[in-house]
Amino acid sequence: MNKADFGRAYLSGLRPWNGRGGFSLHELQEVLKRLDDPQDKVPTLHIAGTNGKGSVSAAIASILGQAGYRVGMNISPHLEKINERIYIDGYQCSDDFLGEYAYEIKQASNRALVDLSFHEAITAIAFLGLKETGVDWTVLEVGLGGRLDASNVISRPAATAIVTISYDHQNILGDTLGEIAAEKAGIIKPGSPLVTGILPKEADIVISKKASGVPHYKFGRDFDARVIPSEGAQRFEYWGKDFIAGKNLSFEYISQLPGVHQGHNLAIAATLALLVGCSPEVCKRGVEGAFWPGRLECVKFEGLEIVMDCAHNIGGINALISFLESTGMREIDLTFGVLEGKNWKEMIKALSPYVRTWRLLLPDSERALPQEQLRQEILSGTEVRVECYGSDYERCLREISSQAEAGKAFVTGSMYMVGKLRSMLSLPERPLWTRVNQ
Repeated sequence: MNKADFGRAYLSGLRPWNGRGGFSLHELQEVLKRLDDPQDKVPTLHIAGTNGKGSVSAAIASILGQAGYRVGMNISPHLEKINERIYIDGYQCSDDFLGEYAYEIKQASNRALVDLSFHEAITAIAFLGLKETGVDWTVLEVGLGGRLDASNVISRPAATAIVTISYDHQNILGDTLGEIAAEKAGIIKPGSPLVTGILPKEADIVISKKASGVPHYKFGRDFDARVIPSEGAQRFEYWGKDFIAGKNLSFEYISQLPGVHQGHNLAIAATLALLVGCSPEVCKRGVEGAFWPGRLECVKFEGLEIVMDCAHNIGGINALISFLESTGMREIDLTFGVLEGKNWKEMIKALSPYVRTWRLLLPDSERALPQEQLRQEILSGTEVRVECYGSDYERCLREISSQAEAGKAFVTGSMYMVGKLRSMLSLPERPLWTRVNQ
């Protein structure tokens, strides 16, 4: 067995954190110390938030790519396969990349006498691999929370962002928006500018207090984005400040990411880019070129349009409903599945006025919520059609394609479900962004 094979075997043997036990950054720091702290060798942008942080990460990576930089990105979780956790110049890392650097992480773990979790290990692989690959920038998405997430071992990011705050993972992050915000605010570092999106007042108070003493740029106060009514593609106008020239600026941009909420996310990305010296022209090209799969993504399958959206919490569901409202869609065909611990009753209540047919699938996870609980909750509120498929994804997809009305169907809920269903469509790999002068 060569190093790459050994590394992949090591990585595949690590189980994801199951929600029990505590967090600590100490063991990961001990491993990285034995690798000469690669997490601090590349300029980094650190992105947190309940929803939207993936879109912001892809967009800022796209902007930096348009500026000519080599960009690496580390995200969590992945949608279809583990390679998506690490991108280089818009493309998923290779199996050999994962295996070879996993081998190095395992050796360092042995020297440190510690055992890493899967999330810690894949984050360490990203730090080491991107440094060794020679990227100019790393875009780092927080996996869970912020304060004690594995990504938070970096000492001083070039800038940080907290995109949104809403209820999710309350059993880990806290029961109030203030408690959740305090965990997200753990990524704020002295000397690193902070960019925040639209936040509930309770969360904004907590984060603003934590950010006292660092440059803090707020959506709606220091920068903004408004919708420009238009036919076809979504258009927005950004206004903010050119930090290099020291003057106000504005520019229009088109988003290929559906949903009005993406104007907000792309504006955060543009502000981050302006803070690190990108020009407004580069920002415009970058946000227009960003792609992010599984977020109101419309794909074609046997003549059917399927809108796939990883709305796995109430904040994501509200964004989906906003999209349905803006397009006038009602009585949709919806495939749905969630994990235990989510606000699934609230999600069903919010979606019910828009759904005619519910198709229930079990997410590919040991934490999948039993379908009978979902079915009973749905039928307690209204008389609609509910089909249960268990883990039979093939039958579900077959019946969606043959029975969906008006040639359109929706898939939403757990990323474990959306990703598995999406993988069955055999879509061609598409880069998340492009780098100029490659």
